[in-house]
Parts: sequence; C-alpha cells; structure tokens
Amino acid sequence: MTTLDNEHDDAETNGAGLYWVGLFLVDLAYGGPEEGGWWYQAGTLVADPKMYEELGGGPAGFVGHAEAAAYRQRLDASVAILNADRPAIEASNSIGVYEVRLTRGQVLPTHFPEHRPHYE
Repeated sequence: MTTLDNEHDDAETNGAGLYWVGLFLVDLAYGGPEEGGWWYQAGTLVADPKMYEELGGGPAGFVGHAEAAAYRQRLDASVAILNADRPAIEASNSIGVYEVRLTRGQVLPTHFPEHRPHYE
C-alpha cells in the first residue's frame, strides 16, 4: 500500500485496478530498541457488522478511485462516533482508534503494513 493525498488513503490513484474501502482498528506497534525505541502504525480490518452499521456502510470495492474516495469520505464522517471514548494511539493506555482506509489491490487487505518495517 502506498500513501495518497490524505492520511486515510493507502492506494495509488493512477491506472486501472480495484480500490477498497474498509474500517481498520489502528494502533502503534513496537518496532525495536534502536534510538531508544521506535513505533509504527499497524491496523487490522474490522469484521464486526455492528461497527459498519454505525458508520452507515460496509467494506466495499470500486473500479474507480473517485468513487472509492467519495465513499471513504462519507464513512469517515461518522468515524468520530466510534472513537469518542478511545484514548489517542500515542497514549500509554491506547486500545487503538478506528480509521476508514482506502487501498488499492486485488483484495481488501486484512491488516497493514503488509511487511513489518525495519529501522534504518
């Protein structure tokens, strides 16, 4: 997945392909001890239908980026409700936050990043 023009988009906008929109539970994962410790964002696809009911739509696939981006934006408008009582991911008591993500690929990913990053 590559980053787009907005922090919730993980898809390239050029070329033919399938674009997916889904809800992910995102938290920080420990990367390693280098430089006093470092962390990276990792997310897992939410599969609970009740969560999508609160958003007003389920995970979906599109053949065009514009349609996928519009759908992501519509769902993203309701994600603050899901995060209302959740600590920020930077907090020591974080249990993750929900984010609507747009990705490009053959299938909707079940998690990100695809490969654990390494320290450089």
